[in-house]
Amino acid sequence: MHIGTIFGRGRTTAALLVAITIGAAACKDALEVQNEQDILDPNLDSPDAIAPLITGVAGDFAVAYGNAVDIVGLFGGELIHTGSFPSWGEVEGGYARRPSTEGDNMYNQIERAIWVADTAATRVSKVVADPSKAPEVAAVTIYGAFAHFLLADNYCQGTIKSGAAISDDSLYKRAEGLFTSALAIAVAANRDSLRLRALAGRARARLMLKNYAGARDDATLIPGTFRFNAIYSANSSRENNSVATLTTTLIRREAGVNPRFYTTALYATDPRTPFRNKGDTAKGPDPIRQFVEQLKYPQRDTPIAISSWQEARLIEAEAENQLGNSARAVVLVNQVRAAANLPAYAGAVTQTAVLAQIRYERSAELWLQAQSVVDERRFADPYLASPHDKCFDIGQREWDSNPLSHTSATP
Repeated sequence: MHIGTIFGRGRTTAALLVAITIGAAACKDALEVQNEQDILDPNLDSPDAIAPLITGVAGDFAVAYGNAVDIVGLFGGELIHTGSFPSWGEVEGGYARRPSTEGDNMYNQIERAIWVADTAATRVSKVVADPSKAPEVAAVTIYGAFAHFLLADNYCQGTIKSGAAISDDSLYKRAEGLFTSALAIAVAANRDSLRLRALAGRARARLMLKNYAGARDDATLIPGTFRFNAIYSANSSRENNSVATLTTTLIRREAGVNPRFYTTALYATDPRTPFRNKGDTAKGPDPIRQFVEQLKYPQRDTPIAISSWQEARLIEAEAENQLGNSARAVVLVNQVRAAANLPAYAGAVTQTAVLAQIRYERSAELWLQAQSVVDERRFADPYLASPHDKCFDIGQREWDSNPLSHTSATP
């Protein structure tokens, strides 16, 4: 295969990285590249390929994640389309059925991230002395598990390795299993950073599966310093934070902050939802709608949190509240608010009132992190009321190439 796209910090790393990402059968037409040297498939089954493989997995996840933040932000009402992409206007309008250009593109990127992570875990396992203690296996497994959330949170069904369609619950269960496997490896390898990533991810999976005790027990182990980022750079368009490149004044005003945020006092004064509002005279390329600039990701190299201690506290708080411990949930909510220099919650300590506050905290803390739609579905948010679709269909390319995607797998 021919290598030509540079992604990573070194040319050898870059070449091997692209080799793995191009090799995915499901994504074989996604990228056309040329280069003066050949990297053969057997070359990747080598200890020298491990670091580039991990870089490739992180890179493919980062690409899928950044795009998902844009598209989920439009679909879930965090952003509005202020530019000239018709497909973005379609998504913002709530259309997510086949054929959806953006739904298909997002699906393909997520599937690629899952496939590449799984393939890398298999390759690395072949060349390390003991896969059950190899932190490299844990690292790529964790990326693949987090990619499952992008599929389960935003699609009505998903497929794995060209299999039959499976439900979001099945995808969350797969993610839980992957995090559990990675956790065991991280503990055996004595890699605390990987242990925390796996615990944080499993806590989220368990919350989505309504295993509240399990979610609480995992989340409570996350310290107040934890953060796991998707890393971006200004080196090339593939490496850019695509949210910054498409929602900022100095680069492109393709989407701006949804008025739901800049006209609501709570969000307007919350430091976790930062934006710049220059008034109605500021327009995007369309040039009709008011453009309000998000400031959470101001540069092409601004990282995006994959998981954080704040999310873990809110998972723990929601779990405690669901388990009848609303007073404890308030304590946890206030830890998150204090970190943002916000006053403590002073409302009623009832399950309903506290859940509403947790819902707000998640919408602010996880703003533009591709979690708005799943929360809107979980909490029956009227924003997704008909005719707005509630989730995306399986991508058109997958639908056309995989007859099994037309049928549901046995639970």
